[in-house]
Amino acid sequence: MDSAAKILAKRYARAYMDLDGKAHSKGLEAASREKLEDLRRVFEAARPHLKVLTHPAVNGAVKLEVLEKILGGGFTGPAAAFAALLVRQNRFGLLEAVIQDCLALNCDFCGVVRAEVYSRYPLSEGEVKRIDRMLHGITGKKINLRQIISERVIGGFEIKVGDALIDATVRGRLEAMRAGLLGA
Repeated sequence: MDSAAKILAKRYARAYMDLDGKAHSKGLEAASREKLEDLRRVFEAARPHLKVLTHPAVNGAVKLEVLEKILGGGFTGPAAAFAALLVRQNRFGLLEAVIQDCLALNCDFCGVVRAEVYSRYPLSEGEVKRIDRMLHGITGKKINLRQIISERVIGGFEIKVGDALIDATVRGRLEAMRAGLLGA
């Protein structure tokens, strides 16, 4: 995705979530989470039909008709209206990126930091709690930790928080040791 599309996706997400300048409250947090979940449901319903909804040769009115048939009467409200807006503006292809940006906005609003821990095997509950406490101590925010099993990690784990990467893998330790020996 090019930078212009990323900027557009962020703008659409900010407009859809409508959290700018609002004070945090449990009610607004729940409403924000519900809006995000509704948008995800719309995307999942439309996913099998993305080619039709994003194809440049398909007429906009036909695309709207297809979207209405996909969503049916069960999908109404802001998420369905937002999806229709994206179809009318020929930007439905941005919906997945918009959802990711909406998720980031929701996390920021709720004071949650998303983190991913990569390991070769599933971590124990104690290890996950220890990593959660460590990240909470560093960030001062609630942590939404997701475990990802990866074959590229031989031993240990990597933690990705935003753009930062904490490398506690065997490979990372060996590379650090090698760099230390070569630099000395």
